[in-house]
Amino acid sequence: MKIKLSENKYITITGLMVQRAVFMVLSLAVIIFICRSTVPQGKQTIAALDTELQSISFAQSKMAVYVGDELEPGLMIVPENAEVSYVWELRNDGVLGIESGKIKAVKAGETTLGVHVNNLYAQVKVVSKYKPLPPESTLPPLYYDKLMIANYKNALESDYTPADMVKVPTQYAAPDYTTMYVTQETLEAYIDLYNAMVRESGGYMHVISAYRSYARQTQLYNKAVEAFISQGKTTNEARSLAMDTTQTPGHSEHQLGNTMDVSNNNNTNHDFHKTKAGAWLKQNAHKYGFIIRYPEDKVDITRIDYEPWHIRYVGVYHATYMYVNNLCLEEYVELQERAQKEADYYAQSNPATID
Repeated sequence: MKIKLSENKYITITGLMVQRAVFMVLSLAVIIFICRSTVPQGKQTIAALDTELQSISFAQSKMAVYVGDELEPGLMIVPENAEVSYVWELRNDGVLGIESGKIKAVKAGETTLGVHVNNLYAQVKVVSKYKPLPPESTLPPLYYDKLMIANYKNALESDYTPADMVKVPTQYAAPDYTTMYVTQETLEAYIDLYNAMVRESGGYMHVISAYRSYARQTQLYNKAVEAFISQGKTTNEARSLAMDTTQTPGHSEHQLGNTMDVSNNNNTNHDFHKTKAGAWLKQNAHKYGFIIRYPEDKVDITRIDYEPWHIRYVGVYHATYMYVNNLCLEEYVELQERAQKEADYYAQSNPATID
């Protein structure tokens, strides 16, 4: 094909030339497309570089949380849209714990919470505290220090054995009672109580029973049942009567390791409270952290006959609260539960503070 350029000039376009022109146009179009598509890719790469983590820190240098609540660390990262992975670092003090990926306050105390984010590290001081009761509350402030209770409706496992038990020294044990054990804390408190009793009352007493295993309690209960049966009682009557003085296996506080029977004549005696030692014990045991577990005026609650010789260690604060308010352990534990609910409600409008 010829194309006239002027009067005397023509250009001949062959098929090969057309192919070459089309190829050049297509090539140019491809180059333009590639260039245009690489520009946003370059921008994306720069943006990715901008989101690399630059710094981490906590919003506060120290924070507070209530025991049982989740901690909101308030970690700050720069830039905010950086992709990060957290590795929390908790001290081995038991104050904080991780549950279902959430950090929770487990017990009261001060600790440090650390976090590793990529190659950076930050930490914050954490104050964990128990939820307070309202100022006007008269419920037990130490509601969170739960006291274990074994009675007619609360049973211990057959394999429950308290930790840290020690042998009762012979000078505090009755003759022929040489293999009795209690917890270390209970023994230390009892020695203080015993020395004060001797010094202040001139009385005398010794331990005739302490920790009992589930198996031992089974033997004692069965023996009591058999004794009533030998008196002509039916099996059901014998079991009911036996429970007035001897708890069924798993329901005896002796299995807790913080309970003792004391006497001044190697036997349990309802007149023990009339002796010098018994009278002093009734008025002063709480000062050393002990309670008369089965008071005379609480039989309808404990469902155990009055036992002036049966003492249990609960700690000075708990024992004093019960003594002042004339409470048996069942009543006190119920108040602890009420106090827990009251504290939970009060904490909803009174967040934890560092002070």
